[in-house]
Formats: sequence, structure tokens, C-alpha cells
Amino acid sequence: MGLRDYVAMTRPVNSLMSGLGALMAVLVYRGYTPPDVLVAAVATSTGYLSTAASMLVNDYVDAAADAVNKPWKPIPSGRASREAARSLGLALAAASIALNALLALAGRGVGWPPALVAAVYTLAGLAYSYLRAHWWSHLLVSLSTTGPVVYGYVLAGSPQGKLAFTAAFALLVFLVTTGREVVKALQDVEGDRRAGYRTIPIVFGVEASRRLVLAVGASAPLLALAAYAFSGSAAFLALIMLAAAAYLHQAVKAYSRPTDKKVLEDARVKMLASMVLGLVAFWASGL
Repeated sequence: MGLRDYVAMTRPVNSLMSGLGALMAVLVYRGYTPPDVLVAAVATSTGYLSTAASMLVNDYVDAAADAVNKPWKPIPSGRASREAARSLGLALAAASIALNALLALAGRGVGWPPALVAAVYTLAGLAYSYLRAHWWSHLLVSLSTTGPVVYGYVLAGSPQGKLAFTAAFALLVFLVTTGREVVKALQDVEGDRRAGYRTIPIVFGVEASRRLVLAVGASAPLLALAAYAFSGSAAFLALIMLAAAAYLHQAVKAYSRPTDKKVLEDARVKMLASMVLGLVAFWASGL
């Protein structure tokens, strides 16, 4: 058992994306005026720690399913302790919330709303892992991915005139994450069924799931245009439409081959890449 395996379970790339996403959201909502160092550090740490915590707890809960679906992962392979992963995850979650409480107490003008938002999103991320017996638990993952945008908006002081864009963009993030979650669940049907999880493909079937993925992919360009209506940035429009088109292409692939795990994994990874491009569009929105 080594430190490297525990670090790997935090999904450093995903966690860093969340941390940088929260920081960049604060910058965007402040008109690209940097916050003070303490606020910037808390924003980045909150995104990173909250995501890392949910990843560790997810690996703890998913140990049985991963033994079938992904036996090479640290816990099923015996390279990491299941209990240690849970303890570390809960500690990181507590640290994420505590940092925002300390920021409120430090009197930096942000108050308690960021701490409340951080607590809600962190707990939602943890709750998903314990609610896998319900198909709607997928939606908690989708909700969690809107966290950096909503948290950044609140930490920046909830600027007037930017709420509509925030709502439209958060809805876009929520839906495309749901599509990617269904693609992932299509890959993991066998292990999830053995573990007693009731995912969308297990409850509603492969046919309904593939149609859902396609519907989400088809809606992405429309939602991107809706977000643009509240932004007005040409850079945002160009990048978000490119991201939506790339996502739709992968949705069509998943729809065409819903039982081919290699195709689904390729689609899932490229969907994530298109979502990263969507974040770049957000950063270039010029709000």
C-alpha cells in the first residue's frame, strides 16, 4: 500500500479541474479582477478537496462493483485499504467545509453563503456513493459538477445581472454530465447489477438509456445557445458550440454501440474533453 495509490484514487486531474474551475469562476464573475490571495486559495482548495473526497468515498463504496468492473483499481487489487480511503475522504470533505467557515470568520467580506454552498455540494458528492440503490443518484453527480460555477458565483458576491447566465450554464453542465454518467453506467451494468446498484440502464434498460444519451447530446447545442443569449460574447459562442458539437458526436457513437465497452469508454473520455472545452468557453465568456 503506497501514497501513490491513495493520490490516484482522488482523481487528481478531475479534482484539479474542479479547483481551477472554482477559481476561474470567481475571476469571471469579478470581471477578471483577481481576488485576494486567501480567497483565491480557499476557492481552489474547496474545489479540489470536495471532489477528491467524493472520489475516495466512491471507491470505498464501489469496492464490490469494481472487483468485477475494474479489478485493477487500488482497493480491489489490494494496493489500498478500503477503510483508509473512506477516512481520508471524510477528512478532506470536512476540510473543504472548514476552510470556507474560516474564510467567513476572517472577515474578508464574503460572509457565510460560500460556506453553505460548499457544504451542500460536498455533502451531495458524498451522498451519491451511498445512494446507488436509487437510479436518481446519477443526478447527484450531475448536480455536483455545477458546483464550481455556482460556488464561484456566490464567492464573488452573487453579482447582479449574471444570475440568468449562471442558471443557463449550470443547466447545460448538469445535463451533459447526466449523459456522460449514463454512458459510464452502460459500461458497468454487470458489476453494478451484482452490487445491487439500480442505475438508469438497469432500471430503464439499454434502449431507453441510449435514447437518453442521444437526447442529451442533441439538446447540448440548444442549451449552449441559451447560455450565449445571456453572455453575448463571440468567443463564448464559438467555443461553446464547438464543445456542444463534439459532445453530440460522442453521444451518437454511444447511441450506435451501447453494448461495446471500448466504444463507450472512448465516448466517455471524449465527452469529458468536450466538457473541458465548455469550461474554457465559460472562462472566455467576458461576463
